[in-house]
Amino acid sequence: MLKKEDLMDNAEQEAKESRQQGNGALALHDPEHEERIAWWREARLGMFIHWGLYSLPGGIWRGEEVKAAYAEHLQLKAQIPIKEYETIAAEFNPVKFDADEWARAAKDAGMKYLVVTTKHHDGFAMYDSKVSDYNIVKATPYGRDPMAELAEACHKHGVKLCFYYSHSMDWHHPDSQGNTLDFPANIGAYDPVESWIDDEDKASRYERYLQQKAFPQIKELLTQYGPVGVIWFDCGHKLTREQGERFMEVVRSEQPDCLVNRRVWKDPLGDYGNTMDNQPHVRVSRPDWESIATLNDSWGYKKLDNNWKTPLEIIHNLIDVVSMNGNFLINVGPTGEGDFDPMSLQLLREIGGWLRVNGDSIYGTVQSPIGKPPWGRCTLKGNKLYLHVFDWPASGKLLVPGIRNGIVRASLLADPEGSALEVTRLNSDDLLIRVPSEAPDELVSVVALELSGPVSANPVKRLYTSEYDNVFSAFDGEIHGTMLRYDTGKKDRDVVTAWSEVNDWLEWTFRVAEPACCKVEITYGVEPGDEGGAFTVSTSLKAGSEASGASGISGADVEGALDSSDSARLSAKADTIHGKDAAFLSAEVQETGGGYEYRTFDIGEIRLEQAGIYTLAVQAEHITGQSLMNLKQVVLVRADA
Repeated sequence: MLKKEDLMDNAEQEAKESRQQGNGALALHDPEHEERIAWWREARLGMFIHWGLYSLPGGIWRGEEVKAAYAEHLQLKAQIPIKEYETIAAEFNPVKFDADEWARAAKDAGMKYLVVTTKHHDGFAMYDSKVSDYNIVKATPYGRDPMAELAEACHKHGVKLCFYYSHSMDWHHPDSQGNTLDFPANIGAYDPVESWIDDEDKASRYERYLQQKAFPQIKELLTQYGPVGVIWFDCGHKLTREQGERFMEVVRSEQPDCLVNRRVWKDPLGDYGNTMDNQPHVRVSRPDWESIATLNDSWGYKKLDNNWKTPLEIIHNLIDVVSMNGNFLINVGPTGEGDFDPMSLQLLREIGGWLRVNGDSIYGTVQSPIGKPPWGRCTLKGNKLYLHVFDWPASGKLLVPGIRNGIVRASLLADPEGSALEVTRLNSDDLLIRVPSEAPDELVSVVALELSGPVSANPVKRLYTSEYDNVFSAFDGEIHGTMLRYDTGKKDRDVVTAWSEVNDWLEWTFRVAEPACCKVEITYGVEPGDEGGAFTVSTSLKAGSEASGASGISGADVEGALDSSDSARLSAKADTIHGKDAAFLSAEVQETGGGYEYRTFDIGEIRLEQAGIYTLAVQAEHITGQSLMNLKQVVLVRADA
């Protein structure tokens, strides 16, 4: 079960709301917005920095570790009164801080923008604020303004400076949210807007905080340090929409070109969307969006947090995000002395080393036109497709699905000679590239595929019958029904959940180029007491698709085939799932040890007798407990396995 400190990003509620609102993409067509966000789309990678008073204790208080996921929540989780927490400021003297080193580290790691905390939830300003003396210049022996030094250093190194500002919560202000230890009548740290908006005392005092501190400090940040790329707001779900809009107005009035992130409130506000904290699995709701992640677990420096991600994990996450048209913002938590710890520096060097060879496949690219091939991910820039191969083919044969263009050239980015690779067209949609038997890059190797013109692609997932299994992730499926929803997408939460209605189901579309027989494996978790239900996994050939054979269907037909609002599919479940040439496997739900404890079950084989477009569906036969299962994925195991 997630602890409360993990819920400050509103992940659980957002997951529930997305089920009610659907997943239609939000688009902005304002020409000013397009001009404002152009640099951000080109950047693709940025550095997040969480640094404040909490960095000095580093998750330790009175000699003991504070049981909090994030070190920056120290004051709240350790229940430290303001007067006691203020004593940290008297000792805060980050003499190792070097703005030039920070900016250079970001640049060398290939990061194009830097987002630094100017005030976190604890209310302490990490800059010279005239609005509040509770700041690094006036309240610490350090006495310098690191934001002024960072502004100069970032300009020198060509890194776009951006500011994080916690606008909705301030644990130091007597009228804000989150601190009910010192101010018992305040809005609580986890209280929803609905709990206080009609409370005249709380609402009026909260408005006083906004007017006295939050709005004036935003104006300071936008007038004291030159051009700012982004004002990165946090916990905007704790505001009303009208309050979020006012923050946007303040930013626009001071710096019209400054971007505002979604967390100024929530969708549809802001110039771009954000994921929740450390959410590797997403359902993209906006064309421009940003994934935020840490190098270990905490955002602020935490002395005992040694759960570091590997360079491979970070590179995979970066590529995955960019392949879906997102930006990746990776966090470093400097120490209380002002420097980066050795492991963070090592990981940054690894990221930068990979990008120096493969950066063309990241910067300025857009989402994959062919979805998620089983061997990796793709990005696109102009007439060039970049194939990021996570799982290098032992056969030396890389099957590239869905590309209809003529091919000018294929080569490896890691090959300094740029030698041409042999490309063979298998059919109107699919290519085969002959690659070396071993991957040339230690982390992720990239094949650059130059097309003869603007990309023409079939986005429908292709079934592989050799070399790779076919994974159908729950987060890539389309939900039908009334209760079934996607979970938060965080670690081990990439499932569909709340499967309480027998008429709900999950469905994917895929393309078969040749007849195949596949073993079916399903991975899920079940809460104790919910065992005893049953489900079916079925495949069904879409009517008319068999005529198109191995080449699949036209682009216009693909759009129609993937339209989840198709009235026939929603109104006639049996006809849809149990359609033409359907194949079925039935199975009883088995115990797994918990809803988020997963087991994989082999439930039999399914034959796909002819080429065409198919649907794969999982549906309930009966539900005996509260829920059928938390479904993680279905795998059609390749024929040669």
